[in-house]
Formats: sequence, C-alpha cells, structure tokens
Amino acid sequence: MNPLPACQTLLLEPRNGVLFISLNRPQNRNAMSLQMVAELRTVMAAVRDRRSVRALVLRGTGEHFCAGGDLKDMAGARAHGSAAYRELNRAFGALLEEAQHLPQVLVCVLQGAVLGGGFGLACVSDIAIAEHSAQFGMPETSLACCPRKLPRSWCSASAWPRPGAWP
Repeated sequence: MNPLPACQTLLLEPRNGVLFISLNRPQNRNAMSLQMVAELRTVMAAVRDRRSVRALVLRGTGEHFCAGGDLKDMAGARAHGSAAYRELNRAFGALLEEAQHLPQVLVCVLQGAVLGGGFGLACVSDIAIAEHSAQFGMPETSLACCPRKLPRSWCSASAWPRPGAWP
C-alpha cells in the first residue's frame, strides 16, 4: 500500500480504518489556501480506492473548523485577472465535487468558524457534527457572490445517505 502523501497544511492520522484529517492553519482560522485545497484533493485521490480506509473525519486544529477561502490567495488571483480567479474557484469546486463523491463516509467535526468553503465542505459531507461553538455563514453572499456549488448539494448530502456509501 502506498503511504499517504506528505502535507504541509494538513495533519493526517490513520487509525483503525479511519483517516483523521485536520486542517492545520490555526493562525488563519484554518482558511483554505490553494495549497490546502490541492493537498485535500491529493489525499482524497490517494485513499479513494483503499478498502482499508472506511471513513474520513475532517476537523480543524485550534478553535475553528474553517473560515473559508484564504483571502490572500483570492486577492492574488484577482490581481492576475479573471482567468486566475476562475481557476481558483474551479479548484475549490472540484474539491467539493470529489468530497461529495468519495466512496468512503466523510464526517466533518465542526467548531468555531464554519464559513464559506468550510460550510461547503460541511454541506457535502455524509455526516456533520457541530459543537455548540460552531458559527455558520456564507460571507460571499454579502459581496453579491452566489455560492454556485452549494444549493444543489444541501438536500442530497445533508439529509439522505448515499446508496453504496457504506463499504
């Protein structure tokens, strides 16, 4: 079996058929940088066909799950023009799509900030467990941006189990 990929923004802990993935940027409230998005996609691709991994538990280090997209990455993409910004959005959209279609069960443990993209991950998970400290929001709507991926996903992912999702 291939080892798990090395990550700089994630902590990976395989234990008894469960892969615990911790978003590890507590100094930024675990905001998702392009690097974190790429690492999450790489980890999901690495475990997709592993029958030994039956579930993924996604959580944040520190006091927050995820404060959404990294504003520095967004500003950098905007500075490089609409094509760069579009690619940033596509990378995150691909992450949500891949997370939603994992053959393993995806559990999100939510605390503190659960905003934007973090809220999106919670919406596409099979099970979302929220602590009392969890605060949900979609800040992009205050900027007149529509979270294009989420509305279609809310009902299917949050209310109904996927057929064949349990190994």
